[in-house]
Amino acid sequence: MVKASLVSLFAIILASALAQLASSALLTSLPLQIASIGGSASQAGLVAGAYSLGFMAGCMRGVRMINRIGHIRAFAGAAGLTALLVLLFKNSESIIFWTVLRFFMGAAFAMLFATADAWLNETVKDEVRGRVLSVNSIVIGAMAILSQIFVAHYTEVPLQMLELLSAILLAAVVLLCMTRSVPPRTYKSKRVKFREIWAQSPVAVLGAFASGAIVTSLLTIVPFSLSKAGVGGSTTALMIAMLYIGRLMFQWPFGSLADRMDRRWLILGSSTLIAAIMVTFLLADPFTGWNSGFLRNYHLLTMLGLVLAVLGGLAFPLQSICVAHAFERKPESSVALSTYLLFIWAAGSVAGPTLISILAPILGSKTPDFILISLSGSLALFTAYRLYVAKLFMFRRPSRKPLLIVSNMPYANYHQAQPSDKYKQ
Repeated sequence: MVKASLVSLFAIILASALAQLASSALLTSLPLQIASIGGSASQAGLVAGAYSLGFMAGCMRGVRMINRIGHIRAFAGAAGLTALLVLLFKNSESIIFWTVLRFFMGAAFAMLFATADAWLNETVKDEVRGRVLSVNSIVIGAMAILSQIFVAHYTEVPLQMLELLSAILLAAVVLLCMTRSVPPRTYKSKRVKFREIWAQSPVAVLGAFASGAIVTSLLTIVPFSLSKAGVGGSTTALMIAMLYIGRLMFQWPFGSLADRMDRRWLILGSSTLIAAIMVTFLLADPFTGWNSGFLRNYHLLTMLGLVLAVLGGLAFPLQSICVAHAFERKPESSVALSTYLLFIWAAGSVAGPTLISILAPILGSKTPDFILISLSGSLALFTAYRLYVAKLFMFRRPSRKPLLIVSNMPYANYHQAQPSDKYKQ
């Protein structure tokens, strides 16, 4: 069943992965270009902040657009607009102009990824949802690693890189438009409110926020901490790669487990282990005596790389597990739920680094550790509470093997659910 689902969704998974390649490459290359033209760190932060705000704005408006024009048109329009905006970076070195471009690019990427998420989640059956989403995350993670190699290769020729990224986005459009897969049906539905999603899947909502905050904070503080400790640029890049490698290693086992157990237990275990690792970092400074000798540094780097691989393997899959858990409840609007969770993840990705920058003058160099412990610990405690409440009131998770199977489709239509004429007498 997993193989059949992947074959039918090959086009949307690969198209989304190509878009992720372009997104990750731009995320790394634009700050380098800003530095090369003499820009400041605050200007780089302004451009990055504009992208995050645009991403959130795109999530807010994405549901109506997808329902009005359909999944394929929404994806193609967003990817085509992004390809156009990428080329416009060549025409000016104005930071204000780049900020405006990144805002609209963030909105376009949000529409693109929301369409892909909604397509996957509305099409895949719950019995294999975790594994299919895991494969999607593995492909996206591989593209994120490839994007860094892409940036390193074209560092000296950034204009040529922009042209290639635009071509990659257009290739994603062609790939999706040529697919024989039938996209999910779009329809007008009532507006879904945040409190309705919270009432149905509070663990998924909090988990999506915590996942965005934890992942973005890790990608921000790890290179900064290594640089402050005197670690070289190439070694720092290797340590960041270990986070992504951990994601690739853990994603499939986690997805397989998610299809065989209550996903809240998996969320509880992951968040608890993240908190435990960060407590260890808080209590033991891993960079004490860093320059005392090569052998010590080598052993320390090896140990740090393994820990970062585990940390990345625990943190990155959280989002897909939370999404799979939310879709267990069979929402009325899959597009709305996918977009809401993406918006919540984006809000967390903005909140994490922002909290670190605000609290750093108060808590000092250990601020990132305190923030990550608070986020992962809060998610673990809340998930444990929800599991306790479910057990206390005997609220069982819906069975994955219903006693009466009325259809072999993900959602039975009205006529399929009606009894046979011979039973109507």
